Amino acid sequence: MDFALLTKITPFIISVLLSMVIIPHMRLTAADSKMFLPKQANNDTDCSMMIGGIAFFPVILIALCTSIALPYLLEMENLRKQVEPTTMRIMQIIVGCSMLFIVGLKDDLHGTSGSVKTGALLLAATMFPATGLWLDSLHGLFGVWELPAYVGIPLTVLLVLYITEAFSLLDGIDGLSSGVGGLLLFIFLLFSIWYNSTLISFVAAAALGVAAPFCLMSFLSKSWRNTLMGNSGTYVLGYIISYQAVGLSHSTYMPESMLMICIGALFMPMIDILRVVRSRVREKRTLDRPDRNQFSHMLIRTGMPRRLIPVTIAGLMGTFVAMNTYGVLRDWNANILLLLDILLWVAIISIINHFIRRYEAKGFHKEWEKAYGEDSWYAHIPHETLRRKAETYGTMGLPADKIMESNIEFISDGMNSFERNTKRIVDLLISATCLIVFSPLMLISYILIKLDDGGPAIFKQERIGRFGRPFNIYKFRSMRLDAEKAGPALSHASGEADPRLTRVGRFLRAHHLDELPQLWNVFTGDMAFIGYRPERKFFIDQIMKEDPRYAFLYQIRPGVTSYATLYNGYTDTMEKMLRRLELDLYYLKYRSWWLDVKILSLTFLNIIFGKKF
Repeated sequence: MDFALLTKITPFIISVLLSMVIIPHMRLTAADSKMFLPKQANNDTDCSMMIGGIAFFPVILIALCTSIALPYLLEMENLRKQVEPTTMRIMQIIVGCSMLFIVGLKDDLHGTSGSVKTGALLLAATMFPATGLWLDSLHGLFGVWELPAYVGIPLTVLLVLYITEAFSLLDGIDGLSSGVGGLLLFIFLLFSIWYNSTLISFVAAAALGVAAPFCLMSFLSKSWRNTLMGNSGTYVLGYIISYQAVGLSHSTYMPESMLMICIGALFMPMIDILRVVRSRVREKRTLDRPDRNQFSHMLIRTGMPRRLIPVTIAGLMGTFVAMNTYGVLRDWNANILLLLDILLWVAIISIINHFIRRYEAKGFHKEWEKAYGEDSWYAHIPHETLRRKAETYGTMGLPADKIMESNIEFISDGMNSFERNTKRIVDLLISATCLIVFSPLMLISYILIKLDDGGPAIFKQERIGRFGRPFNIYKFRSMRLDAEKAGPALSHASGEADPRLTRVGRFLRAHHLDELPQLWNVFTGDMAFIGYRPERKFFIDQIMKEDPRYAFLYQIRPGVTSYATLYNGYTDTMEKMLRRLELDLYYLKYRSWWLDVKILSLTFLNIIFGKKF
């Protein structure tokens, strides 16, 4: 290894060794804190909170000063020449971190006013331009290349305040703030070494050396479950990350591309502050009062295990960095990259909100798991499970006396939990891709239907899905508006010459194009690509009078296509309905990834060769 490179990562080595010895023995109990912990949200009685970030600044200071002294002690002339011009900046980092450490520690132990914290943050932030470090260019972002001092200096101060406060909001989940901070510091360390920025690499390595051990202890040690970094740690780490971002974005030291890479790295925590503040203002709550609207708590509300949250957030942040780095290497315009960052963020928040709604709507399922253990729906205990479903959502035509008879054998799902989750992820990715690829065809179909008779192009109808829950299925309308004026009827009850079909609808139905909007049902999780065809309650009532085993299908999501559709076609008689049920139950019992691939492949072949089903 190059000796100069080894010297640049010396702060990391020193910091790690000190952290492993000092941090485990330096924790204090917070006497008064408004931090909203997940366990408090679950009414857990064990809510004692420990502060473990009080050793961060002392360890970073020792590692940084020792590393700066090494070039002089070892008479490394080249490295010493790189360190000497940064004396003022070293003092800025030490003084700024000292102020924030003192105020943060006071706030952790006894609480302090918002004005004091804001004043300390503001004073520490003004030290950036005081030492000549401020944003003097946006490198083409918003069409701006050069920034005058009267714009760049206040912008830098606001940016430091913003980043530091955003980072403090990440505290509260096992290893979250230290994990995210460690990821950012690792990214900045790589770029600072690549571009030979000695002081930035020293500071990043020293801070990474305390963030990494803290994150590991939060994950691996049960005694650290309720240990937070506290403001004494997050303020220092946030301030250092601010220095990394501003230093790497400064046009004097780094290429223009670094600004967008830094924006990608910091985009998630920075934009989340705007969302949180907006929600608190809208709901007329004080801005400094923690709530369950922060990004980490949103993930908790989706039902995600706490230990996966830091990994998920780190993965999402890595996605932003990877996208922006790729764009920079391909010479994409900075404004286009920023737009892509915003669109990706909107998509992420939309997906999370969707899963929050679904998780909260499935509270009854969690009650089953508490009573009967994890995955109880799929265990061989259908009686109580189905009774609870009926109490929550109504019988859906379920004849309870028949389903409770001992001569009816319960049919469980053939897939295990891992296979089900993988299937859902694949469905989500494929449906999202298909929605984009087939959007021109869907637009043409929409226009043709509107031109045909002027009625609505999208037809929606309530069907019964997983767990017996009703949902709206979407299709392109292929029938006249008065098609069911005489009451519910099966779509193929009149055969291919069904007079209810419109001209465009007959073509769409013949080529199965009317099913394209169901891609949205798959994307939202109401349906899967392969399952059983969902029915209306009107027909389910009739089926269950003949065969109550239909209730077993509630274990899985209904599908756009099915095993029964391939071998039984669409149904227009009760006899066909009961035969289809037998095939659906066979699929339920023996379903697997291989069977799904086989069904999907045969469905495509049937469509290509014009088979009617």
